[in-house]
Amino acid sequence: MYEREREELAKICRLLYERNLVSATDGNVSMRVSEAHILLTPSGKNKGFVEAGDMLAVDFAGNVIEGSGKASKEYPMHRAVYAGRSDVNAVVHTHPVYATAFAMAGKNIPDNYLIETRMMLKKVALAPYATPGTAEMAQAIAPYIEEVNAVLLQNHGAVTWGKDLMDAFNKMEVLESVAKTIIHSRAVGEPVPISRENMEKMKK
Repeated sequence: MYEREREELAKICRLLYERNLVSATDGNVSMRVSEAHILLTPSGKNKGFVEAGDMLAVDFAGNVIEGSGKASKEYPMHRAVYAGRSDVNAVVHTHPVYATAFAMAGKNIPDNYLIETRMMLKKVALAPYATPGTAEMAQAIAPYIEEVNAVLLQNHGAVTWGKDLMDAFNKMEVLESVAKTIIHSRAVGEPVPISRENMEKMKK
């Protein structure tokens, strides 16, 4: 069941690992495959080495329908996104170093330093700390689900979502790239924001 989708999910997991967006067994990725099921990465598996057969088909109550292994404990967070956004079909949660540095500092990523932020992410939210793997995580991001596609999780990591897996992956990659660039820029001097006038031009 869902053979093609399993292959796609495994491929994205390996790509996240190759781009240093995830390390060891951290993070989790999912995709909506039907009105009743999502495919989800298993708990405790290194994302750089997962195979299509490792992916779990899970219903919206969290029950494993197909596959062996334990579903990621972050499942409630994924479910909350799908429940709140009918246009979303993939969710990526990782602990990227630079974006997580912003989250640890309790700082959001400004949207007026690089055009990629506004063009690709639109807007980034910063959610308060919640214990990983609990219902609190879903509650922490709930206020932002409808209005953004990327959320920093304080003292934890980041989560992005999109119309498909590649879209969600691209958002995570851009989020980390922007965070990295800003942090490196601050080693040289205070970044100069794009003017409000020029930001408005991007809307046209």
